[in-house]
Amino acid sequence: MERTWAATLERVAAMPAGTVDVSVAGEWSFAQTLRHLVMATDTWLGRAILELEQPLHPIGQPNVEYATDGYDMSVFTTLTPSYAEVLEVRAGRVAMVRNYLTTVTAQELTARRTNPWDPEHAETVVSCLHVILNEEWEHHRYAVRDLDTIEAQAR
Repeated sequence: MERTWAATLERVAAMPAGTVDVSVAGEWSFAQTLRHLVMATDTWLGRAILELEQPLHPIGQPNVEYATDGYDMSVFTTLTPSYAEVLEVRAGRVAMVRNYLTTVTAQELTARRTNPWDPEHAETVVSCLHVILNEEWEHHRYAVRDLDTIEAQAR
């Protein structure tokens, strides 16, 4: 997954300035997608798996349709961070996941955790990791789809 994203980041770097902020059909821009993945990692690794009291980085991009009582969305910035800031925070979150995966044990994978969006339901650590990886994969698909559209429109 990291290699796939790295290739896409290289692709974006070679595209015209401002491409990272272009929205296609009302979807998140590339930068917003990366910000959402920060929020997803903070939610599922930081909050659910590591059980940190305040795991959310303000640069994260929440999907407000999933907001629930008790989940404070006010921590997220209303400002638009620079793309360099987004890349820096995103790289830190990718490293957090990689580091966790290199140390987690089989026993830890079966441990129960609270679902961060639905506290009445338990999840296993492995199911939380699946959410992170699924978010990575699906949002990569959307990002590439939109980059393809942006390139096609530029021709």
